[in-house]
Amino acid sequence: MERKSELTKALLGEKFKELVAKKGFEKLTIKMITDAAGVIRPTFYNYFQDKYEVMEWLLETEVFQHIREMTEDGMEREAIYLLFRKMEKDRIYYQKAFEATGQNGFEEILEKKIRQLIEEMVGRHKIKLEKLQGIKDKKIFLEFHTITVVTGLKYWLTSRDIHLSADEAMEYYLFLMSHPILELLEK
Repeated sequence: MERKSELTKALLGEKFKELVAKKGFEKLTIKMITDAAGVIRPTFYNYFQDKYEVMEWLLETEVFQHIREMTEDGMEREAIYLLFRKMEKDRIYYQKAFEATGQNGFEEILEKKIRQLIEEMVGRHKIKLEKLQGIKDKKIFLEFHTITVVTGLKYWLTSRDIHLSADEAMEYYLFLMSHPILELLEK
């Protein structure tokens, strides 16, 4: 019985993702999701409270669960690369997901997941305190990093002006993280 329950939840998530990619988040109704999945409306509420919860569940199960496992094994760089790859794989869905704004919007959900990931990574490693010279609050530093990652992902996925693969976007991310702009300026 548990296996059937997992399959139903996965089917609802899959149909949600397909419909968001086709119709967008705002126009999507619970009825559309249940009709596409071939289940009745109350079935949806057995698994999710609303569309936002489906979006968060998909992000956790399809992306961050795997990334977290990699970081726990000391594979942080590979985990960040996996983040880019997973989002590239479902690029249209993520472009549409970023349109879900406001409280519990996709960007807020992604920020929470990225912040948690960064805090877990920092918690498993010592920070080179001499590199944080002048930084009084480590939490603010981590928040700036979170915002940088989320905004970079959003720009990469939603900008009509750039067309980068996950590999190219990852190169930019790694370069940005290892080369402060002030050190690149010629004087």
